[in-house]
Amino acid sequence: MNIVWYSEVKWNYLRTRKQNLLTHFPLNDRILFFQPFSFVKDNFFFPRKEGNIYYLTLPTYRKSSYKFIDTLMSFNIFRKIFYKFVKWYANAWIIILLKKRPDCICISNIYYLSLIDHSKMPVIWDYNDDPEQFGKQPEWAMKEFEVFLRSDNKIISCSIGITQYLLKKYKCLAVTIPNGVELSHFNKDLSLVQKSKKIVIGYVGIISSWFFDFELVKIISQQYRFCEIHLYGPCDKEAKKDLNDLLLMNKNIKYEGSQSYYVLPEIMRKFNVGIIPLYSIPEVWRAASGKLLQYLGVGIPVVSVWMEQYSMLKENVYFTKSHAEFIIALEKALKQPFMPMGDKLKEYDWEMLSIKFRNELLRVNE
Repeated sequence: MNIVWYSEVKWNYLRTRKQNLLTHFPLNDRILFFQPFSFVKDNFFFPRKEGNIYYLTLPTYRKSSYKFIDTLMSFNIFRKIFYKFVKWYANAWIIILLKKRPDCICISNIYYLSLIDHSKMPVIWDYNDDPEQFGKQPEWAMKEFEVFLRSDNKIISCSIGITQYLLKKYKCLAVTIPNGVELSHFNKDLSLVQKSKKIVIGYVGIISSWFFDFELVKIISQQYRFCEIHLYGPCDKEAKKDLNDLLLMNKNIKYEGSQSYYVLPEIMRKFNVGIIPLYSIPEVWRAASGKLLQYLGVGIPVVSVWMEQYSMLKENVYFTKSHAEFIIALEKALKQPFMPMGDKLKEYDWEMLSIKFRNELLRVNE
């Protein structure tokens, strides 16, 4: 297959759903991955290659601190001129690198919708995150997204909860292919990893003002003063003040920042319990954090806000909907030994999920 993906994140940014899916596609597929422009991270205007995947930066709008850009993009005439140039640029690289018309287009960035004529070729939206989960987006962009969702395009969502939400609100063609875990990476023999002498309660993931429950982490810190709470992951700029206040007031909380995907098993194996301390709201309940599966993959119990997608997992997982429930569950998780899970995580292995995802791409061509 010839596949073009218009992404909202860069190819070499952490290890996202896109990388986990596409790197498991057959090597005879030819994939072109367009990543957004960034004012702070590297941009590649000439293609880089990783296996059978080409990735390069495609200019597009994104929210920033430069207000004049927001103002310019609010004018329809300016957007048309801008996207006409970007479309020409994208099509040139598609011809050069893929040699022929794509068999399928995947998209997960609302700001690339203006480039795509979905009446001429199959287009699939990979719905992993709500576009407004990290802040309000321009009205013109959300209107385009609404039109797309209400059309006949297929939507692949990362959880049962999101699929049900989309079917109810938009009556669109939505199917579920959940987030997963690379079992071969997280099931490594980590028996030599030394745990801390202190009990460690750990979180790995994005620290966002939209969903990260700072108050809950503060309560955990105060209830378990004899434990260390370790936080790993990128922190968005809107959440930095809350994080700094949390660290200043609670000396048993340590923030370690972003870490390479390749060292996550070692980091997680040092935890006594892995936590997912997010706001207990419907938008989070219908999400599907892959970190929960990674914790289980390395063999540690998990205490998490309730997530419908994983609610059938019973062993080693404690789902909660309130701060009080979270604290009680954490006490249980710290006492209960980890129970072997057998093959219960295999249905969430990225290798299996990538086959299902690619089959959905093939179906839109039938």
